[in-house]
Amino acid sequence: MDIEGIKLQLGLRLKQLRLARGLKQEDLERWDFSYRYYGKLERGLVNPTVETLAKLCEIFNVTLSDLFLFMEGDKNTSDEREQVAIKLAEVLKDSRKTKIRKLRVFLDEIL
Repeated sequence: MDIEGIKLQLGLRLKQLRLARGLKQEDLERWDFSYRYYGKLERGLVNPTVETLAKLCEIFNVTLSDLFLFMEGDKNTSDEREQVAIKLAEVLKDSRKTKIRKLRVFLDEIL
C-alpha cells in the first residue's frame, strides 16, 4: 500500500472512530484540533505527525495498532470493513429505535 492509500485508509478509520463516539468534526476542537485540519485528516489530505496520532489514540481510546488495523489482511476486505463500520456507527447514533431494532434483527439472522 502506498502512502496516499495509507492516508486515505487512516482517514476512513478516523471517521469510523469519530462516528462511533457520536462526535462531529467540530467537536474535536475540544482537543485543540481545528475542524478544518481534522477534516483534512479524514479525507487523507495530510500526513499526521506521531504526536497527532498519539493524541487521536487518546481521544478515541484506541492503541496505535488499533488505529492502523486496516493495514492487516486484504485491502478490499479492509475497505469493506471500514465502510460497514461507518454505516453501523451512523445507525447506532441515530435516535430512532426502529433502525436499531431492524439492525439487531438483521444481525441475529446473519450471525
